[in-house]
Amino acid sequence: MSHDISVKECIEAEFNTFSLKDFDVMKYIPKDYEIRTVEENKNQSKEKIKQGDLTGKPAPTWTLNNPDCQPVSLDDFKSEVLIICFTGIGCGPCQAAVPFLKEIKTHYYDEKVDIVAIESWSRRESAVKAYAERKQLNYTILTATDQIIQDYQTGGSAPQFFILDKQRIIRKTIKGYGGDRTNKEIISTIATLLETK
Repeated sequence: MSHDISVKECIEAEFNTFSLKDFDVMKYIPKDYEIRTVEENKNQSKEKIKQGDLTGKPAPTWTLNNPDCQPVSLDDFKSEVLIICFTGIGCGPCQAAVPFLKEIKTHYYDEKVDIVAIESWSRRESAVKAYAERKQLNYTILTATDQIIQDYQTGGSAPQFFILDKQRIIRKTIKGYGGDRTNKEIISTIATLLETK
């Protein structure tokens, strides 16, 4: 690839004639900008996270297509605990979570715990079907819509786990996948929900 490069020579250039004691940063910040301390910024970020937390709220309902283009709804799942995992076909941590999710599905009967993955990166059923076959998934995988991503406030990031009780109240949300740490967190939540049924 060719490049067009032009060069200029500057002699005795002065870039900054201010002394540090004369420098006032406030002169360079637009008047409509909000200035916060690091601590104030942290508190505001925590508040935003808290507002977006769906824990304790009824899970938003949905009807989505499976890889065979058949509609599947939240109401179709009758298990005591339902794990909804927002995933992405090209997401490394999502793929790292697959063996654990398959193990959970094998360990529990459908009426106890069920799993549904919602593919939020690829909207093509054929790609989702190929992925499910390649990974030999033993749990349901569906294709997301913009609406479900908005309702669950994932922003399209993956993986994200929502653990629902029998009444389909979201009892736990987990963002990201941290291997054994996340596995233990999910198993502990399942155990607690099955004990309190």
